[in-house]
Amino acid sequence: MPDNLALEDALGQPPQDETFGLTPNFREYSRYWLYTNLRNRSDNRDWMLHISNFGFLDPRVLVQGEDGQVIRTFSNNGYQASTDINTIGRAVRIQLEPGQDYRLVVELTAYKAAWQPYIGLMSDHYYQGWKITQDLAYKTAVGIILGFILLGLTCWLVTWETPFWWATLSALLMLVYHLEHSSLPALLWQSSYEKNGFFWALMFATMLSQLAFAGSFLGIRRGSGRWYYAFAGAMVVTAILAVASQVLSFEANMRLAALNYLVVAVVVLGSGVCRVRSEGSYYFIYLLGWFPMVLSILQVAWVVQGPGSSSGEITASYKMIHVVYIQILHLLLHAVALVLRLRALRREKLKAEFLSLAKSRFIAQSSHDLAQPLHSMSVFLEYLKPYVQGQQGQKIFHRLRHTHRQMNESFRAIMDLGKLESGVIRAEPRAVRLSDQFSRLEQDYRVLAREKGLQLSVCHCSLTVFSDPVLLERLLRNLLSNAIKYTDQGKVLVGCRRQGQAAILQVLDTGCGITDHAREQIFDIYHRSAGGDTVAEGSGIGLSIVRHLADLLDHPLSLASIPGRGSRFSVTVPLLNEGATDTKPLRQAPAPVVALAFTDRELVETVSGYLRRWQQTPVVFDSLGQALGSDAAITVLLCDQDSLEGSMLSMEQARSVAQSTALACVCKPGTPLPEPWTALSPHALPVQLRALLNTAGRRQPATAARRSTGIADDPSHVPHTAPT
Repeated sequence: MPDNLALEDALGQPPQDETFGLTPNFREYSRYWLYTNLRNRSDNRDWMLHISNFGFLDPRVLVQGEDGQVIRTFSNNGYQASTDINTIGRAVRIQLEPGQDYRLVVELTAYKAAWQPYIGLMSDHYYQGWKITQDLAYKTAVGIILGFILLGLTCWLVTWETPFWWATLSALLMLVYHLEHSSLPALLWQSSYEKNGFFWALMFATMLSQLAFAGSFLGIRRGSGRWYYAFAGAMVVTAILAVASQVLSFEANMRLAALNYLVVAVVVLGSGVCRVRSEGSYYFIYLLGWFPMVLSILQVAWVVQGPGSSSGEITASYKMIHVVYIQILHLLLHAVALVLRLRALRREKLKAEFLSLAKSRFIAQSSHDLAQPLHSMSVFLEYLKPYVQGQQGQKIFHRLRHTHRQMNESFRAIMDLGKLESGVIRAEPRAVRLSDQFSRLEQDYRVLAREKGLQLSVCHCSLTVFSDPVLLERLLRNLLSNAIKYTDQGKVLVGCRRQGQAAILQVLDTGCGITDHAREQIFDIYHRSAGGDTVAEGSGIGLSIVRHLADLLDHPLSLASIPGRGSRFSVTVPLLNEGATDTKPLRQAPAPVVALAFTDRELVETVSGYLRRWQQTPVVFDSLGQALGSDAAITVLLCDQDSLEGSMLSMEQARSVAQSTALACVCKPGTPLPEPWTALSPHALPVQLRALLNTAGRRQPATAARRSTGIADDPSHVPHTAPT
């Protein structure tokens, strides 16, 4: 359109022939006129003139007939009677008398790049049917996409799988992006086609969500190598361009957006191709889901930034509907990939659960076979001790006994971890005096700390907490044992402090410390801290047991550590509610009741002498049957081989008695005994007898709890600190 002419003068001074054409280039000129001559050969007077897409700023049409000329304006306000908003554009009603000739000039104005227009003159009846068809196709597609979005959101709420969340957000942003091109803004806000900062922010946000979905689906993490840095770099570039788009021109933003989407496509498709090559399966379907979107974007870039040749009404005008169905295909393929991914993850989970169950069953079935040889080894070691001569022999014997103790402790730790993982153990919280727990810890670990040259300090307190006494003590023992293992010099401190309605139990050490990277890994059964130069003993699963116990008891566990200076483990335990009615009153644990059923009177005097020296008064019976038939609450029952052989006690009866009573028989080393009797050697009787009493004393106040949890003291365990 010549700059010095208005639409009203278009028919009076037509432009020269060389300026005519059907391929307007709005990047070169902002306004164009389309001249048309027509004759109404029908009987219809009511006609609709339609102009596709919303990329033109208030198009106008001049209609000149025998009765003069009239100008109609295509407004963005669909509520005006003169303009009708449809799916892909706008239309105005014009009157064309039958049998008359008319001249039309359509004025199109666009100050930015715009698609090629599709201009259609239809009868009112035909237009209404055409409009309904377009609306039905478009609104149906939008409804399907909304269904996919709702389905993805529901799956995310049910499974909490992050790929569902990012897929839902990406689909929602893409739908909003498509609706921005439709009649919705014109109907709701009477907005123009001008692309402001919101449009560019929406475009770059859509790219970011697509990157996030691809990364979460493929499992891109910090340890994923070069693809992690590729995704991170693409996200950073997209975010920078999103900020810069608010101040850049339309042309600059269009070129940068096309270039950025090319980068996003290369990262997404490249990572998908690598995963398909390595794993295949549903990753191939996931990869196919991106091609419809990529082709659609490339088509848009070609139409907007291409050479400007006419591409027809299908490519440009109806693309507003086509892209929505392309998105449906994109969502359908990715939905199938997500379903297959969930199925694969479920199979892997079931496989892992089956292996875990098989492992737990194996440990449970082999526990007796492993426990009995360990017990026999401890007996043989004590029996062997008097026969070891010479300094070198004593040194080797000491190492052998130390190794046996490590094997026994590791075996018990593995057994406890297996029970925790299998869910056999159940917590039974009750009132627990921390002073009693701390006293036992100090007594049992003082010698071990002294052997390493460490100072063990236990700050006693009078608080009473609400927890499972057995499991809480097991948790603290593992923390204290771990602190001593990884501390070469300095001290280990055990204490507590009150914080509101909770007590924070803390174990501090001056050991090698733990790096930030290893803080979560140390609680993994398959990881062992390698910080510092310390090489610790044991199985290395103590902290894994601590984590399981803390989760089971619902006691929050925290760690603070400085490499090279030490660590602090904290466990938050609720204080006992004094007004609670479901807690049992605290009772002082009674002394163990020891019963003797020996046929050898000399052995009775010997064992009784040991017991009286340790402030224990035994109860003597003539036979094993008499001891079992008495009303005394026997804690430890001792007999000799003749008394055991003369009794009529079956294995089932012995197992029933062993649930509350420690059963032991004094016999020669190597004598086979029925289960669950423990053998005591006459040559090491004081050591083993003292260890048996210590074990029974610790076991007595929590017998019921230990029955329910499955963690019990091993009566065959002989501490290396037992007096001789």
